[in-house]
Amino acid sequence: MTLQDTTKKIVALVEERTGTPVITTPDPSQGTLAIVKIARHSAPAHIVTYNPRLGSGVDYAICFQCGGVLRAYAPTEASRFDFGATWRGRRETEKLINEHLRASFPKEVRQKLKDQFFDGLMLQLRSVAVGLRVDGWLSQEFPELAEQQRAVNDRQLKDNLRILSPEVRKMTPGKILIASLTMNAAFAAFWSKSWSEPVLVAPYRETGNLTPGEALLKLWYDVPQDSDHDKELIDAWGKALGLEGWYEFLPFTGALQKA
Repeated sequence: MTLQDTTKKIVALVEERTGTPVITTPDPSQGTLAIVKIARHSAPAHIVTYNPRLGSGVDYAICFQCGGVLRAYAPTEASRFDFGATWRGRRETEKLINEHLRASFPKEVRQKLKDQFFDGLMLQLRSVAVGLRVDGWLSQEFPELAEQQRAVNDRQLKDNLRILSPEVRKMTPGKILIASLTMNAAFAAFWSKSWSEPVLVAPYRETGNLTPGEALLKLWYDVPQDSDHDKELIDAWGKALGLEGWYEFLPFTGALQKA
């Protein structure tokens, strides 16, 4: 597929600011619109793969992934970071899973569920708050993406509602369920405010998750917007959700900018 001029412009911006080429490549088997692998160490390129079969929104999705790369590189080299899970977080998740599902599933199934729940929650913590920063930047600087941005995020809002199903709620340990629902509520509150659509937060009001979700969103507004404070933002959400010690900030291993 042919990428829009805006997408080419943002790709070029990533290449200029990181000193590393960007390769965009289609992958019809991919389950999401687009993902990025940031160049690590001496890797030759940032790789953005996208699924052209998922239709409209591909350009926005590529731009969003590139925005994440720009944000990772924006702080001074000493202030950049990677995000990692801790052994304590996995251990506590395993305990929660065993207490919640011991009577329902054998050990090997619980082990897989532990990894699924924990990895998903850590990805959500790492990506939602900072991702909203990227979306704010795209909205302000590239309004021509607004239609695709809305379509993709409206789809995400609908996907997020799956955790409200009785089956998922029954399967998920309480602490993990509440943390995930709270972040979903914050995400919904952001777009509800951006699009002036109060109906988007109604499901979370009914379940009692809207108030803590709005508290997360307040933290999002209170923490300074520039990328030097992304670590502070993630930490603020982590503490509010009771996830201290489940994650850690690691030295950045992205490819070094060329002189």
